Amino acid sequence: MAKFRCRQVCQSFLTVLTLWNSLGSEMVVANVGIQSSGSPYFVFQQPEYSRDCKEVLNTCSSTQNTSGVYLIKPDGYPEPFEAYCDNELNNGGWTVLQRRRLDSVNFNRNWQDFKNGFGFLGSEFWIGNEKLAFLTNQKIYQLRFEFENSAGQSYYVTYDQFRISDEWGQYQISSVGTYGGTAESQLEWCPTNKIFSNETCERTCDDPDTCISSTSRTELEKCVCVGDYMIQGENCIPQNQCSCFAADKGTVLMNGESYVNSGCTRRSNCSNNQLMVEDSYRCSDDATCDVREGVRRCYCIDGYEGDGVTCTRKAVPKDCQELYVDGSSDGVYTIYPDGWPSGIQVYCEMESNGGGWTVIQRRSSASVDFYRTWAEYKTGFEHPRGDHWLGNDYIHAITNQKEYSLRIDLTDSSSSSYYALYSSFSISDDADKYRLSIGSYSGNSGYNAMSWHNNKPFSTRDRDNDEWSSYDCAEKHRGAWWFGYYYYCITSSHCPTYCPRDEYYCDYFPVGSGCAICADSHLNGDYDGSTRGTNIFWSYLSGYDCGLQYADMKIRPV
Repeated sequence: MAKFRCRQVCQSFLTVLTLWNSLGSEMVVANVGIQSSGSPYFVFQQPEYSRDCKEVLNTCSSTQNTSGVYLIKPDGYPEPFEAYCDNELNNGGWTVLQRRRLDSVNFNRNWQDFKNGFGFLGSEFWIGNEKLAFLTNQKIYQLRFEFENSAGQSYYVTYDQFRISDEWGQYQISSVGTYGGTAESQLEWCPTNKIFSNETCERTCDDPDTCISSTSRTELEKCVCVGDYMIQGENCIPQNQCSCFAADKGTVLMNGESYVNSGCTRRSNCSNNQLMVEDSYRCSDDATCDVREGVRRCYCIDGYEGDGVTCTRKAVPKDCQELYVDGSSDGVYTIYPDGWPSGIQVYCEMESNGGGWTVIQRRSSASVDFYRTWAEYKTGFEHPRGDHWLGNDYIHAITNQKEYSLRIDLTDSSSSSYYALYSSFSISDDADKYRLSIGSYSGNSGYNAMSWHNNKPFSTRDRDNDEWSSYDCAEKHRGAWWFGYYYYCITSSHCPTYCPRDEYYCDYFPVGSGCAICADSHLNGDYDGSTRGTNIFWSYLSGYDCGLQYADMKIRPV
């Protein structure tokens, strides 16, 4: 049904008829001018009740030209009720359905209030939809709206066949008939789906997030789109008919805006005010579906970058040398060697020996036990900030992605410092028993004590990979290393003299009346070296020194 408004603001001494349509969203408001006669209101009763004010007028001659409250009882209505009869307008007999005057009665009511009626018949009121349904379905009725503007001008609108349905039909206007009256020049009709209102916000299909404020209007009231209706061109349409209405979101997308559904399995995009739906939208294996800063979509996990559908590894550091070029200082960092996308923590030595060193082992006290199993040496133990072994799997991954040099720093019992530098260093994988590969030596440690271990497999107390079938070198030396074939001292002229004595050859372990050794170097033995052959040693530097105070191993790309 169409909607209309007065061109001028109406005075307060007015009567208003309000009709509710089947959807409960469109209103027709017409103002009917009433001239007060000053006559007192009275109730006229008779045994047989009149069905409307027209019958009241015809039945009782004393009501001629007298407006007031009378009892009527439409056909089928259970009880008589009071109605205001206007007998002064156009020969009288008008049953007044609604009156608005001074805004003293609130008309913003619920369904039940409009069903039963409310207000005061002597001032402002609504007769009630239930009464109105019975009333308009017993005869053919003319509906008349009367208006009076602020200048005191009166005009009216009529419909010659007015009827509404019952509550089951939601009091729908089922008939209005032919339109007539004198108000056409005073009315402005609102387009379909708009109402005459002072609503403060309207939205458009093209820009649904921007509110068109009433402060920009030159008139206090106008025809507006409200609720779920939005402006498209000059029309007012339901938002689900807008070109970029996203059903998953239940709202209209702005041009250039996207929306991803709750499972990240579909993305809707508004482009050039046209909606495109990607049913193939899926997160990468290296991404997760998440909501961040109010936006749901696929996000790449840490270490990866991209739009979430496609994720690639970030340019992450593979070793401490790649961190060193960024100006990092000594400390624990996470690096990402090939094959380890989640990263590993290492200690980086950045401020000495040229910097960029990745520490793989450190010994500085007896606080950490290095007499460990194969599994423990495989994955590493203790924190990189202190005494630790990084882990053979990690050492293998790092040393096989580039060519690395090895530096070993040593401090003896008299606090003298030494170092050994090897031009290349790497170890193989678990299947090849972490076999050592080492290059040429330089330094001041006095002896190339690692050369004899080249190409030897790694051994631990529970995994004997040395070349001596009679003894387990890792057990005898109480540690883990690249042990090889033994050296046995019993026939040499000085061996019988020095081997039995604890203060000599402390890097040897006793064998009968002699002694033996499985390595020229061993940096993973007991820190205190309380038993012969179990201490940390570096041949010739510590042959008679049974207690190195410090040792560390670190690598850097060549």
